Amino acid sequence: MPPTIATRKPVDELTATDLEAFPVWEFALDEEEVDEEQDETWVKPVATGEVPADGSSLSVAAALRLASGQVYPGVMFCDTRAGLDIAAIALLTTEGRVLFSRSDSPSDIRRNLKRLGLAHQNVFPLDYCTRAPSARTGILERGTFNVPHA
Repeated sequence: MPPTIATRKPVDELTATDLEAFPVWEFALDEEEVDEEQDETWVKPVATGEVPADGSSLSVAAALRLASGQVYPGVMFCDTRAGLDIAAIALLTTEGRVLFSRSDSPSDIRRNLKRLGLAHQNVFPLDYCTRAPSARTGILERGTFNVPHA
């Protein structure tokens, strides 16, 4: 299915289904006049399905494996201008999105761990694997993501 104007939505409403259909999203800043509801928080799919080599503020589908071994669908919020620079990761759970950022306060981290019902050592470091290949390398990006112990 090709991206259309109907595939636009607020970034915080991206679901696992959206990310399966379109694994890479970018902000639709050039389209704010198209729909009166649309604002700077709306994203659109990247038509190529690859993680652009020079993208900024991308939302990229990923498989996330927690330190405990549990696997979640997720989304990584990143830039790719100088390699893969991940600002935050969201686990997509049945109860909603749980977002972790390296800039989170200790209380934010504790609150999000509580939402998961897990201790820090059961979540971090977590391993990620993108669901779309990098346009730069042609392969999926793999690595780890960590936040400070709260």
